[in-house]
Amino acid sequence: MLNTMIVLKMKNCTYDDWKKAFDADAEMQAEFMRETVVGKVDEHTAIVSADVFAPEKMQQLMSAPEFKQLEEEMGLEHAVYFLQPAPTA
Repeated sequence: MLNTMIVLKMKNCTYDDWKKAFDADAEMQAEFMRETVVGKVDEHTAIVSADVFAPEKMQQLMSAPEFKQLEEEMGLEHAVYFLQPAPTA
């Protein structure tokens, strides 16, 4: 399982517009991630943290034509990071 953080920038919509679309896909997202936390940074930036248990399904979603079209319409840019625990002393 990958602890994943996505920094999401929005050019053509607001956080609230994007969050409605994100929430509408909750059932589909449950097929590849859980323990999702969404944070609003500002009107055009969000941070999503989740445990991704099926990264291949996540990649399928992010490369699907419908998703690409939504990205373009909303002006979305994703920076994806994989997190790991810090070493202990």
